[in-house]
Amino acid sequence: MASRKPVNRPSVKHPSHKHPLHIFKAQEEDEIICSGCELELTGEAFKCTKSDCDYFLHKSCFDLPREINHKSHPNHPLTLLHSPPYESNAYGCDACGQYGSSFIYHCSKCQYDVHVGCAFLPETVQREDHEHVLTLVFMSPCKGREGMVFMCDVCKETVSENLWVYHCKVCDYGTHVHSCAVYENHVTEKGREEEAVLEALRIESLRNARMELENMRISNKINNSVIHFGEEPRYHWVRK
Repeated sequence: MASRKPVNRPSVKHPSHKHPLHIFKAQEEDEIICSGCELELTGEAFKCTKSDCDYFLHKSCFDLPREINHKSHPNHPLTLLHSPPYESNAYGCDACGQYGSSFIYHCSKCQYDVHVGCAFLPETVQREDHEHVLTLVFMSPCKGREGMVFMCDVCKETVSENLWVYHCKVCDYGTHVHSCAVYENHVTEKGREEEAVLEALRIESLRNARMELENMRISNKINNSVIHFGEEPRYHWVRK
């Protein structure tokens, strides 16, 4: 019996990885993490051609622009780096406050760092339990208001004044930018934005678990403590 010839699939190179990559169809049950954005891999993707190398990329991560101008940091462009530029090999995202250890949008002048997933968050979202559209803002609504901190209206946790939030100015209602922003079954108006948000929600619990591990690896820890205030108002006076 004649042996089958191996299928020659076209391969491509990406500057983030030393080996060639080929197209790969990821299934949700595979539970694979993208080596770029560190989120769950589903749909059209790329994987390393080496059988012993677990390097995977979303197609969207493969195609990320090398430089972007972002409203959160208007004075300088943000450059795509394939690994953090720090000795710790990790960074704290200035958008959501969580850690990352792979692709990053970075400003070398200001040491401003954003997850690639956060960089493309939709500017507006709609919660089913709130009548108004929530708008992405790049700092806490309490910033500059001495003695006050902002609390997420969904989880009742404090939000650092420099982190991004989704906010309703009419009602002064706000949420964290990831899991608290929308329901998992919510449908956004733009298809690409819908995919990004839902993907972030599916992996949120995994990222939270990994955060503790990253916390131990970083010598210069970022103060990202969370205080629970139960049912207290989201504005909480801080006594000096």
